[in-house]
Amino acid sequence: MTDTEKKEQVVWNSFISSLEEKLPGFVKPWIASLEPALALLEESENGIFLIKSAQSFGIQVLQQKHLKEIEQTLYEITGIKRAVRFVLDETVKKKKLQKQTPAQKEHIETAKRMENLAQMHSFCGLNLKYTFENFVEGENSKFAYKIAQMISEAPGQKYNPLFISGSVGLGKTHLMQAIGHRILKNFPNLKVRYTKAEDFGNKLIESLANCKNSGDVNEKMRKFRDMHRSCDVLLIDDIQWIEGKKRTEEEIFNTFDALYHAGKQIVFASDRPLSAFELIPDRLRSRFEWGIEANIKVPDLETRMEIVKRHSILSDFPISDEVALFLAKEFSTNIRELEGAYNKVSARASIEGVVLDVEKAKEFLDFSQKKKKITIDNILETVARYFCVEREEILSTARAKEVVNARKYAIYLSREMLELSYPDIAKEFKKNHTTILYQHEKLKNDIKTNKAMQIITDELKELLKK
Repeated sequence: MTDTEKKEQVVWNSFISSLEEKLPGFVKPWIASLEPALALLEESENGIFLIKSAQSFGIQVLQQKHLKEIEQTLYEITGIKRAVRFVLDETVKKKKLQKQTPAQKEHIETAKRMENLAQMHSFCGLNLKYTFENFVEGENSKFAYKIAQMISEAPGQKYNPLFISGSVGLGKTHLMQAIGHRILKNFPNLKVRYTKAEDFGNKLIESLANCKNSGDVNEKMRKFRDMHRSCDVLLIDDIQWIEGKKRTEEEIFNTFDALYHAGKQIVFASDRPLSAFELIPDRLRSRFEWGIEANIKVPDLETRMEIVKRHSILSDFPISDEVALFLAKEFSTNIRELEGAYNKVSARASIEGVVLDVEKAKEFLDFSQKKKKITIDNILETVARYFCVEREEILSTARAKEVVNARKYAIYLSREMLELSYPDIAKEFKKNHTTILYQHEKLKNDIKTNKAMQIITDELKELLKK
């Protein structure tokens, strides 16, 4: 392979990796099968970049549903603005079969099993790169990793449900999808379904709306429930999203009972530990607690270095220990951001044909930019998104439990992170300054003795710093 071909391959790998992070899980098997039909780093005369695939249905979905995201990602990686078009090429499949490593062949076989097991109108939703083989186990994730492997060997028999908790970007999704892949490998006749809680809730609302419009309540809801209750393994990500959404909580409760009593395996993942769920009904909380909770913590420096080094090898652009150390230090709380930073610097180094050292990495990541300035608007938006309420509700007189809960954290963070006076905060929140003083001091004292509240506060601070 020539130097130019190597450069093209590195940039293409970064492009594909970035797409896999951005697009929904069910399209990722199609992304993995794509190939460039033109030179990636050369501008075409008509401003169009062609991508080949042997999967006609995959082309149709990517072209119709995700074209803008694909074009934007191509521009971010290559710096060349082009329209993307897909072409059907049956030779891609043959060429890929010839080039496949044993690991890649295993991934393809897994993908075939996934498609056979999925219902015709849906997909398992698993990302082919999220396997146990690609997961870097560290002290931060050892317990969760071992439990996940045990479940994969005997789904539904013990540790059911498994509740994986941990902050954003630490590998919860990777680990729960690895469970799905391993179960499909060990038990090819089982039906596995991965979904995000928000997608579950949105599909529920859609089904209920259709019921009201058509009057066919039983049929519409039966289809929705069959989609989730006919599974042998149900993996629900971001389960914290359902908190306070009574209709979705009720449906999750009933789905849980149907699967659990049928001996099916259930896995939840959450950005918050169970102890931090303040609004969830007791009967649903008790179901979550029937199994085992495994928390993934922030990995130490050595583990983060191993993660970025492993990612660099899989992407076919190995980096030096010095660059790996730099990235691991700078991106210390979010593995997704760490891998994203690697994708950016490796692509830029390949495009410019330079040796990637620490100084170049700093330049490519634009570390000269000032740190993000936090404002009350940032705090209100972040807190509202975290607690799934509206920004306007926090500033209103609403007394709903979830709104009151969000409001107290917004007040506390405004005082702690912005160092504003109580009268200034009171003006923003349209409250008396003595009320603001009381709310701040109460939460400040509660945090000292309540671990769950401390975790929520730390996570909100981290989100605000990004």
